[in-house]
Amino acid sequence: MVEELLSLKDVRAGYGRTEILNGVSFAVSKGERLAVIGRNGVGKTTLLATIMGLTRLHGGAITHAGARIDALPTHRRAERGLGLVPQTRDIFKSLTVEENIVAGLRGEGTLEQAYALFPRLKERRRNRGGQLSGGEQQMLAIARALAGRPSLLLLDEPLEGLAPVICDMLMDVFRRLAADGRTTVVLVEQHVEMAIDFADRVIILDAGQIVYEGLPADIRSDGSILSRFVGVALEPT
Repeated sequence: MVEELLSLKDVRAGYGRTEILNGVSFAVSKGERLAVIGRNGVGKTTLLATIMGLTRLHGGAITHAGARIDALPTHRRAERGLGLVPQTRDIFKSLTVEENIVAGLRGEGTLEQAYALFPRLKERRRNRGGQLSGGEQQMLAIARALAGRPSLLLLDEPLEGLAPVICDMLMDVFRRLAADGRTTVVLVEQHVEMAIDFADRVIILDAGQIVYEGLPADIRSDGSILSRFVGVALEPT
């Protein structure tokens, strides 16, 4: 039997009195790779922020590993095993690479694990965060989140603005993380082709609601799904 790790039931959330998410419900199984796609401004970033406790919850329930977490502050959710890599990266630019990673260490996480995933960071470990390239800063943001050994990794547009070779390298890292079964990944990404290639299952958001949920193979076989809800088409295979 597949173990459920994360569940959202009729979640309504946003900022202040403004609701961005309107009745979102879905579940993620342990070890699953879920891609969340959609047009700009439909609530994808708000969805991840809500799971992490960074928005105002207007209604509904969020469960992680069988326990309600919707009343917990963000740091308590991190302690439970949730990790977020925000679109803004949010590294400490005045600290060295190594100091950034150490700041995220929790539980069984180690520097060696981070450097094994990102050898480039080991080479740059004495450089300050502000001295890194955009791709290196994204590696650092991911490494810092992984230093807490999260059971659930939330990735918000991790490929934005990066060179194709860096995008390919990061996606390979995400696949390796998910392959060992210890890390469940929820990926929000505008690179639709890469997101679908990565995912076991895909959710499409529109206007704060789930308008489609299905398998990557179904999306590939029915070109109308993406054109209708996202306004893009996959490259022919």
